Amino acid sequence: MAGVIATPHASATRAGVEAFAAGGNAIDAALAAASVLTVVYPHQCALGGDLFALVALPDGRCHSVNGSGAAAAGVRVEDLRAQYQEMPDHGPIPITVPGVVHAWQAVHGLGASLGFSRLLAPAIAAARDGVPVSGSLERGIQQRLGVVTRDPGLSARFLAHGKPLCRGMILRQPELSVTLERLADAGPADFYSGSLAAMLVGGLRRLGSVLSESDFAEHRTRLETPLSLALGDIELQTSPPNSQGFVLLEALAALQAAGESWEATTPGSRLLLLALLAAIEDRERYLGDPRRAPVPLDRLLQAGALRERLLALDRGVTSARPGAPPAHGDTVAVCALDGDGMAVSLIQSVFQLFGCGILEPRTGVIFHNRGRGFSLRRGAANELLPRTRPAHTLMPLIVRRAGRVRAALGCMGGRAQPQILAQLLPAATSEREPLAAALRRPRWVVGGKDIDCTLPTVAIEADAPAEWDSSLRVAGYELKRIPALNEVVGHAQAVRLRADGTLEGASDPRSDGEAAVVPAAG
Repeated sequence: MAGVIATPHASATRAGVEAFAAGGNAIDAALAAASVLTVVYPHQCALGGDLFALVALPDGRCHSVNGSGAAAAGVRVEDLRAQYQEMPDHGPIPITVPGVVHAWQAVHGLGASLGFSRLLAPAIAAARDGVPVSGSLERGIQQRLGVVTRDPGLSARFLAHGKPLCRGMILRQPELSVTLERLADAGPADFYSGSLAAMLVGGLRRLGSVLSESDFAEHRTRLETPLSLALGDIELQTSPPNSQGFVLLEALAALQAAGESWEATTPGSRLLLLALLAAIEDRERYLGDPRRAPVPLDRLLQAGALRERLLALDRGVTSARPGAPPAHGDTVAVCALDGDGMAVSLIQSVFQLFGCGILEPRTGVIFHNRGRGFSLRRGAANELLPRTRPAHTLMPLIVRRAGRVRAALGCMGGRAQPQILAQLLPAATSEREPLAAALRRPRWVVGGKDIDCTLPTVAIEADAPAEWDSSLRVAGYELKRIPALNEVVGHAQAVRLRADGTLEGASDPRSDGEAAVVPAAG
């Protein structure tokens, strides 16, 4: 089947191409690539992480796959409040139930053509035989070296003779290979209620985690209706809360309310920055587990209110002060589209680099620290409570034109994902330039600790036009130039169906990835 796939690592892209060549569709290609990424990009995703995806089917339906996990039923919130001002970033405390493996199964059930074990084969081989350390992995080890060194499991895999692995060295993960083989043979359920689950929970309990076998067994992937926003003949679809996807939709709706054409908006637009700041305020105020505290989306998207907020922000009145815990380097995106019109945007993550800093040595599984995003403040929308899911940064994106899928996009970038996608969308939908050129363009992000800045800051890549310094200067924010092609502004993946019927894909040069188009057989 004809198809296109883009991922942040060439090995993952090759696995997707092989799935297409074997008769698979976009789901097969995306899952093959996603599993390989847990092997070759372990600093950014792992079996012990979370996943959000959008799966658009040829019949016009689109499913939002929420593969986030909840806090333990036995979490002792008052004890944590007595000990911490905010959730710790490493160790067993910030681990929530990992949702990746169960979500792979859910995505597979939406229409895969190939067997689950066939799709895991490239990942099993990569873990068993080894892969060269990428540039991004080398940087990740260095950036979180203290965490890697403290954990026996991580240090055994990512240090050699006490020194960090370097680019080009071979990384072998035999325990992870055995775990993947077990999943291929016994199925994903073994991760949550089988012998593998018992090993994982036992290892975590010995380290002080309160997660139990029942927490794992009760985990379910949620299949939900995507959020959507119509902009002329374009429809955007993304994940609903507990994903931050509404931030992008709110910002673009604000531009529309202000009479600004989102398609003509340049990345250096001051109005775009203000619209995103307004939406960021709402994310910090409202986003959490919607089953406990729903986000008032109808009210937030009212045109009149959005116009007024943009005017207030332009006068320098803002309460947004990004001070959330670091979350960069956390995520990979996989985007695939096939000749039948099926599209997948899949994002999986460990939150911070190497997640909580624990590799369970018997299984080779690295665990995320998604619970780091919970608030310990009473009454917060994202307050830590037993069995609740945290606010999530992951937000896949599908673009339709006149009802037909035209593009799938996704990116790494933590809380900046809506900002990155907003800057990419006009070029990605207009076809005025190749996708590769759109992803190569300079970008900016706004943040604080999450972009390695002490103060609230607008960080702009060095090769951006000089006039961006003035257009993106707002009250209360520092302005900083950062090196070009910087992972701080995320790495994005994109695929699209062009107006002439051809397929196109691109991988961000800020990653180690590539895109590939697979022609129809014969």
